[in-house]
Amino acid sequence: MKKARYFLNFVEEGILNPKYYGYTGGRVEVSVAGAISSYPIEELRFFTKDPKFYLFREKWDFRTVKDLDKFKKLLEKYHETCS
Repeated sequence: MKKARYFLNFVEEGILNPKYYGYTGGRVEVSVAGAISSYPIEELRFFTKDPKFYLFREKWDFRTVKDLDKFKKLLEKYHETCS
């Protein structure tokens, strides 16, 4: 059986709380590549102040991946906890 391929789409969301000025937040919408439905099957969150995030997003946005778990591990670096 052929393993699914996943299409990634980054969507930034506005951070309105002034306490988090400078942070980037949003979601990565995950769809099955080539599926009839264009609706995401999963949404992965990100929230970070790391300036390297923009390079990460440029590398992965609108890409297709085979190993979604591996991508999730990479994205974890850019999910800081609010305090």
